[in-house]
Amino acid sequence: MAEAARRTRYGHGSDVVRRLIARPIHMHGTPAARTPVAIAPEPIADEPATDVEERVETASSDIKRMRIEMMVLKAVLDAERSENANLRACIGLDEADETLGAEARAVRDRWATLLDRLLHAPV
Repeated sequence: MAEAARRTRYGHGSDVVRRLIARPIHMHGTPAARTPVAIAPEPIADEPATDVEERVETASSDIKRMRIEMMVLKAVLDAERSENANLRACIGLDEADETLGAEARAVRDRWATLLDRLLHAPV
């Protein structure tokens, strides 16, 4: 998080990642007390408004879109991870980091393993 704050502060942030991951949050304020308004009920149609095939097509296109978004996020995350590894190697903060304890290394390795599984899992 400190590195992300540093990147944002100095203008080295990844705007693409920020746009992909951070979705806009729509906050709707609590409405003030209103008087109920009578609305005439709509007549019920004999046929459903949406066809089953249309719903299946919509669901299929949503799944395809979500898979593509997930592939893009995985690619971005993999690129960020490799860039981070290259920078750590250039600076000299690779596996020979002696400031980390055994438990911290174990936690880092578990997270790295989990991330590898997520990145290379089938979509």
